[in-house]
Amino acid sequence: MTPNIYHRLLAPLATIPAVQVCNGEADWFPPVDILEDAAEYLFRIDLPDMRPEHVRVVVERDGLFISGERPKPWQDDKKWLRVERPHGYFERRFGLPDDASRVEIMSVFKNSVLELHVSKVSPLLQKPATADAPSSVVISYAS
Repeated sequence: MTPNIYHRLLAPLATIPAVQVCNGEADWFPPVDILEDAAEYLFRIDLPDMRPEHVRVVVERDGLFISGERPKPWQDDKKWLRVERPHGYFERRFGLPDDASRVEIMSVFKNSVLELHVSKVSPLLQKPATADAPSSVVISYAS
């Protein structure tokens, strides 16, 4: 099959585009699930061994930018035989549909999973985001 056929077959499955291109800066890409219901879009990002203060979520004009750094697991008193779990800097970008709010975003970080609840709004009532001033999302920690 040619790349064009693959694109036509798989394009409908990706209604919310994500950028996961290694540009030399990101060391790993945490897995993300994206769900939708009538009221919101829900992003679930697996971030094992991370704390909310090590994660940054920014709302940009056309989507979400999520970045952070997972510390290296090295311990000086142990000899490491194998390291398979990723560590280091990560970043993910997700385009948001026209009906996704750029303002009404709630976050919860619990059990190593960051959940971003993005409310749906009428595209006509959407407040335009400015390119000059992306806004950060405060991440709440739930124990």
